[in-house]
Amino acid sequence: MNENDLIKLRELTLLLDLAYLNHFAGGASNYKSAEGSIRLEFGNLWYRKANPQNPPAAPKIEAVVIYSSIFSAARVSYFDTLDDAIDTVQTWYDHAKERQQEG
Repeated sequence: MNENDLIKLRELTLLLDLAYLNHFAGGASNYKSAEGSIRLEFGNLWYRKANPQNPPAAPKIEAVVIYSSIFSAARVSYFDTLDDAIDTVQTWYDHAKERQQEG
């Protein structure tokens, strides 16, 4: 994980928090304890063994996992990159903001 990934992770976290803040500002209270969690996966031992980095480098993000029973019907959403996650969460935020402004 490099400095650029950290910047993207901060952006993703901010967008997700803003989406929830807008959603709950309308008085909604349907949440689970894992709601809005973000998990980064770096592969397992077998993946790293089969795909060594030459030269050795910072761990590579293999998946971004977001739990959201509010914004996603799947509850757990998997993304290949931080950019993919940011794009989707941006739509969640935009939708929540629109609903808040209507409501």
